[in-house]
Amino acid sequence: MGDETVMTEMRRVAGLPGGSPLSVTFYDGHRAEGALTSARIIQRHGTWREACAAAGVESNRASRSSYRRAWSEEDLVDWVRRYLIEEEQPSYGRFGAWLREQEGAPSANTVRNALGGWSAALEAAAQR
Repeated sequence: MGDETVMTEMRRVAGLPGGSPLSVTFYDGHRAEGALTSARIIQRHGTWREACAAAGVESNRASRSSYRRAWSEEDLVDWVRRYLIEEEQPSYGRFGAWLREQEGAPSANTVRNALGGWSAALEAAAQR
């Protein structure tokens, strides 16, 4: 999703009743299906305040000043490795479904984003 599309969605949500100043919670609760989450926007812009400034909307105090990964790269590669042991024909879609069935697992998007894509995640799992 391009930056202009993200900024347009932030402006749309900020224009809703109760959307200004725009908070992470309000944005995530009212964003369009398929739109980037606030965490992903923070990853791109550094802070929620900076993202809001880029979109030209007023922000509230950010609930976190920057995105902090909850998973180490090693943890994420371990999830991919566990999946590959169980799946004969791996795919990103089946990986996402498998993760949703696992207690305490990250999302497939988290794995893909942190490891540089699905192909890179498979490669990393094969190398360790």
